[in-house]
Amino acid sequence: EQELLQLMMGSSSDTISEWGQYENSELPFHSAELELRTGTWNMDLLKQNAKCKFLESKTSIKKSKNGETGSNSLSHDQQKNVLVSSSALFFQRLGITDTNGKPKVAKSSKLRQCQKFVEVVSKLIDDSLISVTSNSDNDAKERPSIKTLDMGCGRGYLTFALHSHMYNKLHKQHDIQTFGVDMRPKLVKEINNIANDLGEEFNGLKFVTGAIENTEINDDIDILIALHACDTATDDSIWHGIKTGAKIIVTAPCCHKEVRHYINSMKDIDHPYADILRHNIYKERIAETITDSIRAMLLEIADYDVQVFEFIGGEHTNKNVMITAVKRKKPRTLSQREELRSRLKSIAQLHGIKTQKLALLM
Repeated sequence: EQELLQLMMGSSSDTISEWGQYENSELPFHSAELELRTGTWNMDLLKQNAKCKFLESKTSIKKSKNGETGSNSLSHDQQKNVLVSSSALFFQRLGITDTNGKPKVAKSSKLRQCQKFVEVVSKLIDDSLISVTSNSDNDAKERPSIKTLDMGCGRGYLTFALHSHMYNKLHKQHDIQTFGVDMRPKLVKEINNIANDLGEEFNGLKFVTGAIENTEINDDIDILIALHACDTATDDSIWHGIKTGAKIIVTAPCCHKEVRHYINSMKDIDHPYADILRHNIYKERIAETITDSIRAMLLEIADYDVQVFEFIGGEHTNKNVMITAVKRKKPRTLSQREELRSRLKSIAQLHGIKTQKLALLM
């Protein structure tokens, strides 16, 4: 507050403000009041060509002499409700936050991404076939498990965050098991060590070395995650989720290269898209839109309810389109699936697409 006052007033209450000198007609107001916790200040523009001046109000001066300060009420300043606190120890161990729970330099976006991701998946769990009811047999030695597989997990920021939330939300009724898969052995060893040092909450979190297309984790999976898996690795991940009976599939596709060579053939002068595809930026966006639309329709054919949306603002990441799929309680009818296939063929024909990885796998 003192810095703000100094910026506006300088060393004297008669100092011109940072707004400089204006004619009254240039401003949509003639007076203003600035209320701080340390006092109240008035700005007046009473005369033509008057300077903008901030003067401490008489009420504020009187309160100051009596030893009173400005209002300390912060009732309007509400803490944002997040499912995973920034003060969580695993965020510190992963290098996202400091010991005070504040994001480190250049890590604010990653923290926000983790919190938003958990928010999205938590809502999907509530809407899915995954049971979150309490175990009625209190003497049962085994609880039903909820298995999550993160394909191409990288350093595991999102994997840790989701596992922590699911453990705290569901571990009394379920055995929470989370697996992360990445190709780099050194990285896998590092994040396994972090998980092992975090105590009981992370006993069910394991990272393994492997490739998405040939992962050895083939047990029934409840939640399949594949964020930023490059090109057709997203298709391999989705197919792994479908064939292992995943109730929830969450992907954020990346690098849509497969259909690009088909789109290049659309530059023929007679094609309706010819003038659009003269520009590479549109070619890239169309490849992304077509590919993800095909994936969404294939997931619908596989009896999932699908949503495609912006995962997080573009200022946080430019790979921000997310596809979520929740297994339907009631399968689609044969006629509904045939209609989807017909519409899918029409989209492929319009864009000259002869093959697509997920369609071939299915």
